[in-house]
Amino acid sequence: MNIADINSAVLKNLSKLVDQKDRLLKEVEKIESQLEGLITGKSPKPAGKRRGRPAKKKSVGRPAKKAAASKKAAAPRKKKRAARGSIQGKVLAALTAAKDEGVKVVDLAKKLGVKGGALHVWFATTGKKHPIKKIGKGHYKLAE
Repeated sequence: MNIADINSAVLKNLSKLVDQKDRLLKEVEKIESQLEGLITGKSPKPAGKRRGRPAKKKSVGRPAKKAAASKKAAAPRKKKRAARGSIQGKVLAALTAAKDEGVKVVDLAKKLGVKGGALHVWFATTGKKHPIKKIGKGHYKLAE
């Protein structure tokens, strides 16, 4: 066969034949392993991939924990959640009492029992609706 005579149809046919040869060789190997298993008395390992999820490995040396013992008792809540909008009245009352000196967020948080971050957010959002003036870093007073 001349290389110049090869076209796409010939290449496709050649490819199919090579694939068929590979499949037949695998089949022959499988039959040979089965024959060998029958002669020696040992069953060959099953060919192909296993399906499904792999089995969990058991840990050696450690006893299994019981479900009830491993769960910790949930700590009871210390405080109930505050009512919506309850911080506003407390902040405005503190600012009114502080007058011109104003109040620092850190001090106000300790006094009200609220997180400082929550107060910073309050001043940046809700505080804009009220006559509040920022006089320093984290320091606010009522505007006149």
